[in-house]
Amino acid sequence: MYKYWLALLIFSIGLCACLIRPSFALSMYSKQIVLAIQAQEGKTSPGTKSFSGNVSWYGIPFNGRKTASGEIFDMNKLTAAHLKLPFGTRVLVEDPKTGNTVIVKVNDRGPYVKTRIMDLAKEGARQLGTLGRGVAYVDCLVLPN
Repeated sequence: MYKYWLALLIFSIGLCACLIRPSFALSMYSKQIVLAIQAQEGKTSPGTKSFSGNVSWYGIPFNGRKTASGEIFDMNKLTAAHLKLPFGTRVLVEDPKTGNTVIVKVNDRGPYVKTRIMDLAKEGARQLGTLGRGVAYVDCLVLPN
């Protein structure tokens, strides 16, 4: 019964968002459904990977340089560095404090600080709302291709 009411609540929020900002509504709705189902079940569906930990961001000193994938780093794009995920992997990152989410693409390696799981490009941290904090605890969900 709880799942039904949760789905109805999320659908209602998405419907209201459609009336206000149609382009925003679709992305918000799909992200919230994934996160709500994950939270409800306490786990992800088989074959999906999730992880949590501290992220930081990087920008100006690396802007315009080549990343480990060979792409040119642009701090104004939604990219990230991760030690093991394959290049091109899309990751949904959520700040549990605020509920803000962002989808980033892995195109670099790092971070090389043991207490961090990922480095976001400056734009990803800005959209997530963690730019001012520098380091933030997040929940991550690897998205299917």
